[in-house]
Amino acid sequence: MVRSISLLVESPLSVLAQAMREVPTETKKFIGSETKKAAQPIWFDELKGRALSRVQQRVLVDSARVSATARNVTLKSGAVGKLRSGTPVIALSSAAEFGMSPQKQITQRSKKGKTYTRKAGPTFGAPRRSGNVVYPAANDSIPRFASLWIQTAHRALHDAAEKG
Repeated sequence: MVRSISLLVESPLSVLAQAMREVPTETKKFIGSETKKAAQPIWFDELKGRALSRVQQRVLVDSARVSATARNVTLKSGAVGKLRSGTPVIALSSAAEFGMSPQKQITQRSKKGKTYTRKAGPTFGAPRRSGNVVYPAANDSIPRFASLWIQTAHRALHDAAEKG
């Protein structure tokens, strides 16, 4: 299960989230862009360190993205792009993350148009409910992103207060 952080408890994160309501729009945009710049390499490295196969590398790591706003950081993987074969990454992302039974029958079509079935084989690894790459990486990196967001916002608010 992916970790989440509650803002119901009094913490620096909840105080900052409440304070962000009063921050000017330009400062919020700056906080979002700076958070994204710093978060993208962290997310990419977390995924890269957990990908064990070439399929996981191409499908989950190479399609990793981070989007950040003044109030939220969204981690994405396995949704954008195509493989060299032309297969959309999203078609394989679930199997690359959660595995697939080697005995599962897959129906395919040849270049000539003939339909045939084959077994999945060991390409995606054994099924794993908790995920192999993205979910464990998100679980471990969410506290880092929360800390990063607090530091970035604190620095940006301090700079904005000094300027004007």
